[in-house]
Amino acid sequence: MRRLLGIGFISLFATTSLLAQDSGASNNWNLTLGIGARVTPQFMGSSEYSIRPRPVFGLSRGLTSRWHSAADDAIGPGLIFGENWRAGLSGAILWERRESSDRRLRGLGNVPFGFEAGAFAEYYVLPWLRARADLRRGFLAHDAVRGELKLDAFGSLTDKLSFGLGPRVVLATADFNRTYLGVTAAQVAASGLPAYRPKGGVESIGFLTQATYAWTPRLRTTVSAEYRQLVGDAGRAPLVRQRGSRDQFSFGLATSYTFDLGR
Repeated sequence: MRRLLGIGFISLFATTSLLAQDSGASNNWNLTLGIGARVTPQFMGSSEYSIRPRPVFGLSRGLTSRWHSAADDAIGPGLIFGENWRAGLSGAILWERRESSDRRLRGLGNVPFGFEAGAFAEYYVLPWLRARADLRRGFLAHDAVRGELKLDAFGSLTDKLSFGLGPRVVLATADFNRTYLGVTAAQVAASGLPAYRPKGGVESIGFLTQATYAWTPRLRTTVSAEYRQLVGDAGRAPLVRQRGSRDQFSFGLATSYTFDLGR
């Protein structure tokens, strides 16, 4: 309970969204603070779900209304900008996985709390079409390198309602799959699963859709739904095939407020 309260406290004061509104000053810094929650699989490959806070950090400079933000974008501010591109830091929280929390994880050992850190770059092919790539390395939980490729179409339905949608591809090196889906020889007897040593490659493919309602120019609420299918060695893992599902869904809700920090 103390851990959950701590996570909630951090999320309340540290979570942010990159959904920013043009403040009217092209060189102003904009910060959007908010809080959100996501319904996600209990563990990678699980067919059962749990609710977790969704911390996101974003800091942007310039005409921020031209920058699209997807609900699954990583934590991190945009730091450098061009006419139709920007780049910055990219981070993600990795929740602890304990075998005692789910009978399907018995014998597989615990995976500690960790994080991923790296960078992102995005390019606006058209004013309403964003291509984005993230590259991050894991720490504490795993030592792998992961990449995310996204393509988003976005626009406004009314003065207050906007949308975004597009496909996703996630790639990972071998250590990530072995940490979360591998079964070592020592774990075979305790888990009841066959030994499995996956390689890296494409981890999942999927699609995200979201809608954002602007209560005021600075206060917004976003709802999102995402589907991903585990593929390659991730999709073939015994934990997934025998005790879970390749089909992974998530649903999110977040409310945020934008602050104009000036120049």
